[in-house]
Amino acid sequence: MKDLDRLKQILNEPVTIENLNRINDYFIRYLFSHTGNENIALNFINAVFKDLNFETFKKIEILNPFNIADNYDEKESIVDIKATTETGITVLIEIQARGNEDFIKRALYYWAYNYSSSLNRGSFYDELKPTVSINITNFILTDEDKVHSCYVLKELNNNKILTDHCQLHFLELPKFNLKNISAIESLDNIHREFISWIKFFKGEDMSVLMKENTIFEEVEKKCQTFVNDNPVMDKYKKREVDTYFFNKSIELDIKKAKEQGIEQGIEKGIKENQILTAKNMKNKNMDINLISELTGLSIEEIKKL
Repeated sequence: MKDLDRLKQILNEPVTIENLNRINDYFIRYLFSHTGNENIALNFINAVFKDLNFETFKKIEILNPFNIADNYDEKESIVDIKATTETGITVLIEIQARGNEDFIKRALYYWAYNYSSSLNRGSFYDELKPTVSINITNFILTDEDKVHSCYVLKELNNNKILTDHCQLHFLELPKFNLKNISAIESLDNIHREFISWIKFFKGEDMSVLMKENTIFEEVEKKCQTFVNDNPVMDKYKKREVDTYFFNKSIELDIKKAKEQGIEQGIEKGIKENQILTAKNMKNKNMDINLISELTGLSIEEIKKL
C-alpha cells in the first residue's frame, strides 16, 4: 500500500519549483542543455572551475542540446551535457543519483571516449583538446572530506602535472552541510557561486539563492517553464517512477542478501557446535553411533574428527 501511495503521489501531485527534484537527470539535461540556457550552464561550469582557481570561460556551445523527442532511456551511453568552450575545451556534465565506486570507472570511460573521439582520422595528436568531466553524485564516492575533488594526471614523486588535458571533477552532494562551512556572507564571490549551486541541487529556496548568485533569477524562470510544460513533465515523472522502482529493487536485494547471510550464519553456527560436541563425546570414547544420533553428524564425518 505504501508503494502504491508513493506512486500516486509521484504521478498526481503537482510539481512546483519547491518540490521539483533538482537531481533528476532529465531536469538537469533540460536546465543545462536546452537551447537558450547556455548562460546557466556557463555559470555552473565557471563556478566549478573558480572553486579550484582554474581559468574560466566567456562562452560555451552545447554540443548535445536538449530535445524532448530524444528517448534518453535508450541512450545511457551518452553523457547528460556536452559543451565546448571558446578555447576548444570539451566539458562533460553528468549527474548520478545512485551508485558506488564503479561510477569512477564510468566517468573515466566517458572522459576517454570523448577525448579520443575529438580527433578525426588522419589528424595529428597535437590537435587533441583538453576534456573536462564534471560529475555530480548524490552518494559518497571518494574518501575525500571536501564536496569538490578534482583528479588530474600527476607524477607520483614530484607531484608534477603531466598534462592539462585530463580533469575529473566530482561534486559529492551528501558531503555538503552548511553548518560545517563559514557563513555564506563571509565567502568571497568565487566560492559563493560554487556553494550556491550545491545548495541549489540540495533544494535551497530560490529567494536565498538569488541573493548569492544572480544567475538564479534566470534559473527560476527556466524551472517555472519546465514544470508548466506537460509533455516535458510526463517524461520527468517517468524518470521519477523509474528511479523509485530501481531504488526499491536495490532495497529488496539488500534485504534478501542480509536474510540469506543471517540464515547461513545460523547454519554455520549450528554445524560448528555439532562438530565441537562430537569431538568432546569422541574424546570420552562414547559409541560412534550414539554420537551420530545425538549430534546429527554422519558416522563418516565423526570418524574424520
